[in-house]
Amino acid sequence: MTPIDDPRPFAQVLRDWIGRHGGSAYAAAPKLHTTEMTVGRWLRGSRCATETAQRALMTLVDEGRA
Repeated sequence: MTPIDDPRPFAQVLRDWIGRHGGSAYAAAPKLHTTEMTVGRWLRGSRCATETAQRALMTLVDEGRA
């Protein structure tokens, strides 16, 4: 299963993804082209207006294409 097709809430998918790619919001933020504060808000369950794009980007990083 990839982040793009994972049915879980975005915060859960992001938390797992961060565990595989850096282990912190600080390390993950540049990979997601956003700030540490934004990643922190998403991890706390705030709505991500670009969720589909973020899930696609996480998938590309997993595949080594981003």
